[in-house]
Amino acid sequence: MLSLLISVVGIILTLLIIIGVHELGHFLAARWLGVKVLRFSLGFGKALWRRTDKRGTEYMIAAIPLGGYVKMLDEDEGPIPDNQRHLSFNIQPFYKKFLIVAAGPFFNLILAFILYWLLFIIGFNSIAPVIGKVTPQSIASEAGLKPNQEIVSVDNTPTTGWMGVIIRILSHTGETGSLPIETKPLNTTTINPYSLDLKNWQMNNLKPDPLESLGIVPFEPNIPPIIDQVAADSPAAKAQLQIGDKITQINGKPIHDWLDMVAIVDKNPSQPLNFTLNRQGKIQTIIVTTGYQRDMLFKKHGYLGVTPQFKWPPGMFRKIQYGPILAVTHAWQNICDFTFLNFNLVGKLITGKASLKSLSGPISIFQSAGLALNQGIASFMSFLAFLSISIGIINIFPIPGLDGGHILFQVIEVIIRRPIPQRYLVLLYRLGVIVLLMLIFQAITNDILRLQ
Repeated sequence: MLSLLISVVGIILTLLIIIGVHELGHFLAARWLGVKVLRFSLGFGKALWRRTDKRGTEYMIAAIPLGGYVKMLDEDEGPIPDNQRHLSFNIQPFYKKFLIVAAGPFFNLILAFILYWLLFIIGFNSIAPVIGKVTPQSIASEAGLKPNQEIVSVDNTPTTGWMGVIIRILSHTGETGSLPIETKPLNTTTINPYSLDLKNWQMNNLKPDPLESLGIVPFEPNIPPIIDQVAADSPAAKAQLQIGDKITQINGKPIHDWLDMVAIVDKNPSQPLNFTLNRQGKIQTIIVTTGYQRDMLFKKHGYLGVTPQFKWPPGMFRKIQYGPILAVTHAWQNICDFTFLNFNLVGKLITGKASLKSLSGPISIFQSAGLALNQGIASFMSFLAFLSISIGIINIFPIPGLDGGHILFQVIEVIIRRPIPQRYLVLLYRLGVIVLLMLIFQAITNDILRLQ
């Protein structure tokens, strides 16, 4: 229940922060440049809460949390009094309209920069990108990569964690050339260069995993099925499981490691299970009735309330932390890396090198938000920063209905030196809405298929 509550909080915070900051950019720019704002809304549809300030701006939280908008005074949407005409958006010079529209995506990038800057100042631990296994007859295997090697660079770019490795690999999606990778044995300095042949590289379109598709399995420590902690009032405590118990079988099925136990418990919520365990050298069998926790879609998952005994090998963690000045450089580098990744992947979608089945929709985003917050504040801040960049980049594409579409029309009006006829604008906006709805439908369909 606590995990679900944290997930719900993560979703709410994500929506309020990402959408709120984007719309705040439009709002502040409009007010700064002398345009009257009629409404500032988080969400669409029926209002759940609203209030109006002294300037006549209505603030609203609406029922459908899939976006937001800032409604400004505009002659194109109806007649306005002559004494307020100078406050209308449509009569403003190009530079003002451009700044107001561009402020939304710009604020998203500013938010991401601040979050990354704070992360680097606070500091966090990053798991070294050490290869655990190499899948036989895979691209990595054919290139000669070996287990227990740390990946130190991909495509001639240094990497300090798995995220950096994945970013560099994803940037080559759909390509057929070669991908240089350098590794070294953990805690040594001997560099081993390799070249991965991408000629036959294919990723699962619905669940793209760049590492798995190349045959690289990240290192994971062996976690023995030995209980280290038992949560109070948990199903495990009620069944009198104890610290130090080694679980050897469940319902007669051998348990080799902790993940074997987790898989069985997960599939059996609120069910009695026969646990065979070694307790201080004595074999015992007890009946343990599992509890349950619900995920974001309210599906039940078995729950015990225990944690395992295990340790990471020495040298597997990298402490990432910088002073306020140096953190600026690294935060900026993250902005550049993820901006490049977003443009690169969108380009590959347009050219057909990446499949539309790889798109993620609101369900995936909500799941990621909840998971990130459950993993800690640093993980949630990183997720928010990445999502904020993605939202900012998506919004500047020249699709009618997005900020980029507005900017495109403004540029056209400057070139032709007159407003675009209203009938053409209506047609283009309708086409833009159709395109967006098709993409959203595809993304939601992908999300549903991933849950199966």
